[in-house]
Amino acid sequence: MGEARVVASLGEEARAEIESVLKSAVFVRSPRLARLLKYLCTKYFAGESDQIKEYHIAVEVLDRPVSFDPAQDAIARVEVHRLRKRLREYYETEGADHPLRIVIPIGQYAPAFVSAQAEEHGQAPTDSASELPVFATDRSRPQSPDGVALSQVQPWKRRGLQLIGGLILFAIVVFWLWPRPTAGSHPRSILAAESVVLSPPSVPPSVPPPPATTGDDVRILCGQRNPHTDPAGHLWAADRYFELGVYAERPLKLLARTLDPGLFQGGRTGDFLYRIPLRPGVYELHLYFAETTFGPGTSAGGGENSRVFHVVANGRRILSDFDIISDAGGPSIADERVFKDISPGPDGLLQLRFISHRSEATVSAIELEPARPHRLNPVRISAQEKLFSDSRKQVWMPDRFWSGGQVGVGSAFVEGTRDPALYSKERYGNFSYAIPADSGKYAVTLHFSETYWGLDNPGGGGVGTRLFDVLCNGVALLRNFDIYKEAGGSRALVKTFHGLEPNAQGKLLLSFVPVRNYASIRAIEVVDESQ
Repeated sequence: MGEARVVASLGEEARAEIESVLKSAVFVRSPRLARLLKYLCTKYFAGESDQIKEYHIAVEVLDRPVSFDPAQDAIARVEVHRLRKRLREYYETEGADHPLRIVIPIGQYAPAFVSAQAEEHGQAPTDSASELPVFATDRSRPQSPDGVALSQVQPWKRRGLQLIGGLILFAIVVFWLWPRPTAGSHPRSILAAESVVLSPPSVPPSVPPPPATTGDDVRILCGQRNPHTDPAGHLWAADRYFELGVYAERPLKLLARTLDPGLFQGGRTGDFLYRIPLRPGVYELHLYFAETTFGPGTSAGGGENSRVFHVVANGRRILSDFDIISDAGGPSIADERVFKDISPGPDGLLQLRFISHRSEATVSAIELEPARPHRLNPVRISAQEKLFSDSRKQVWMPDRFWSGGQVGVGSAFVEGTRDPALYSKERYGNFSYAIPADSGKYAVTLHFSETYWGLDNPGGGGVGTRLFDVLCNGVALLRNFDIYKEAGGSRALVKTFHGLEPNAQGKLLLSFVPVRNYASIRAIEVVDESQ
């Protein structure tokens, strides 16, 4: 608590100085050192200077594995040394007229904020000086408030003053550290409130509430300032639990593979961290992305390799060299990645760190849902615009993950099923579904019904009138498939395929390719069969 109050005394001047340094040409040319400086300052302003260790710098900032051994690899010391040199370069050029400066004293990793006058006199703070609740000043000789040097104090008087000062300091420390109960207080709330967030002033610093007050589901619209309700009725909260990064609003009129562009109307970008409180248990994590800055037809141009970044969850890298365009198959395409076996750490938090590698990391939305160990929750999709609950009380989500084709209305009188309403609409044409899946084996069940072609149906014809192929990640599941030949007209037909595995992009890519007339599907179910 004492350190947090020290940080508070620095005020907005120190925060503004950090932003100025990070936006300078000196640091724009060195994104790795900029990321390191952000990390050190975030820890400092969170009152966690004692946690700035060589190991954590290497693992959390410099992409070293959790098995990192400081005795065998000096990367942290080397990069901090480079950071000191880069800060000196900045204050010798762009920041020469700044009254406040950021320094990293020799022998430590925590940053300190000193006045330009003090640094010119060679008085950069030591470990103890950096803990004083004032900016460092030139203390080479005692001075009056007017800056006039005072006469030296006799040694015995100096010792007496030191004793009195020590007693006063002890009393102040006791006063601040003595426990005082406050309604609704939480041990992390004071430190979190001091966290630096390099965002526009309109977005306040994010302060996580105690984990005990958090529900089981978490849905966050990153970079957005207003909540949103999706077509399934789920409420998405405005951006929260973040540290660092900046928000970006990007109004979108058209985005492939989503029924809800509202999830992608904003994003958080840069090098940033989410500390999300969770109840104990196992969750599946969904990360939502969309590349609207780079790619053909965009203002920035470029394409693959224009934006590359990493994502780390509680110290484990879950995405490496992630490229949204490469993953989604192009720009302006909604891209969702899902991960199973996600749990909070000992502190009750899921810490998601986004690390820029080329250009800036970004994310549009974050979702967490309780799940079984080692298995994702079932995915059920129908060609409808609203939720559908079947006779077994299973919930089918509105149509999503698709690209191509369109929705048509079929007959409500489908036989051979307890749920004819599930078959009341179809997606038809030449289309695909990119269903997110983590590593493992899955059963995919496809629901068909021929309600257009055939005797007694509006299109006439019969066997051989509609033929199409169905592929999963390029491998054929069905060739020259004829719904009418196998089931007749207006009857439910179900096909299940086991042991399917996602591709390298974490998707079960189901392609429906016409051979004669259009391909057609009514509903899709994906069940994790992993052991």
